[in-house]
Amino acid sequence: MERFLQYVAMGFGARGFAVRVFHAQNAAPERWKKADRANKLKGFLAEGLHGYYIGKAAREALHPRVRLVLSNSTVGWFPLGNGVKHAHFFHGTYRGQAEAIRSFIKYRGYLKMKWWDAMVLERFSGKNKIALCCSESIRTEIQRYFHYDAKVMWLPIDLNHFRPLNTQDCRRTLGIESTAVGLYVGSSHPMKGFRAVEHVARKFPDMTMLVAIRGPVPHGISDSPNIRVFQNADYNLLPLLYNAADFSMCPSRYDPFPFVVSEALASGIPVIASPHGASLTFYTEDIFRPLLTTSADDLEGFERAATDVLSNSQRWRTLIQTRIRPVLETMMGRDQWWKRFQNAVGF
Repeated sequence: MERFLQYVAMGFGARGFAVRVFHAQNAAPERWKKADRANKLKGFLAEGLHGYYIGKAAREALHPRVRLVLSNSTVGWFPLGNGVKHAHFFHGTYRGQAEAIRSFIKYRGYLKMKWWDAMVLERFSGKNKIALCCSESIRTEIQRYFHYDAKVMWLPIDLNHFRPLNTQDCRRTLGIESTAVGLYVGSSHPMKGFRAVEHVARKFPDMTMLVAIRGPVPHGISDSPNIRVFQNADYNLLPLLYNAADFSMCPSRYDPFPFVVSEALASGIPVIASPHGASLTFYTEDIFRPLLTTSADDLEGFERAATDVLSNSQRWRTLIQTRIRPVLETMMGRDQWWKRFQNAVGF
């Protein structure tokens, strides 16, 4: 979501628009800037008040030349008035996420996500707005839960940054000597299905598994001799990691449209994935079905797909680069994406 907002802000700027960004850190009073995890009541109040303070700051900044207000997540419900055009981007729904990770969270947390975050804050944030979303699966969720007709935008991506590079050059740069390389880019949040990554690493001990982890490193991962961790890898390192790998993994339980799938495919490598917004968008041909598992818990499916890719990695690279990279350019190339965005919001 953060990268999407960066792309959009830069895109507006490149097209001659001034951009102002409002968030909790520059709009809320000091005591409400962060949700306090130790004090559950204060944290609950802070999350709700963020929408109030951010919306209030945005309304105070309105003037006759404002062309658009773009909000997302649970921020957007505060009434702006003045007849300003307001679009709300759904990167997923908290209700869908709550259902997907129900067994990993407490019942009270599940109820909060389902009813307060989703059916109150998120639903009212999108009410009477131009509803935009990142995939067909999320469009279906928005229709089912909120009864809004959202327009699918997907997400823009820098296809010059993420492009095929020489595999051996990338491996030499990273100091990788093994002939088989897997990759995971993401976090260890329960929603991300990291157990499948550990399973594949164990089943292929001669393969180097690169793990670019955001946030805390999972306990015990350093004990695995063939796992190499890149904690909080920066943006410029990602193309090297993608192009050094034979495949990437995205075993998420719930992922509206993960950038990591688009980035890997744009780099020309196959992604072994559970069914979610991105994998179902790109893997529409039968030839790509071996890369899809039945779920995040289908460990045998991930193992089987890894075996398939490693048996002929060049074949899979060629398929991705000739069949899917052109689709990415049409859907997510910046110029094409901006034309679609401007049509959606009526610029």
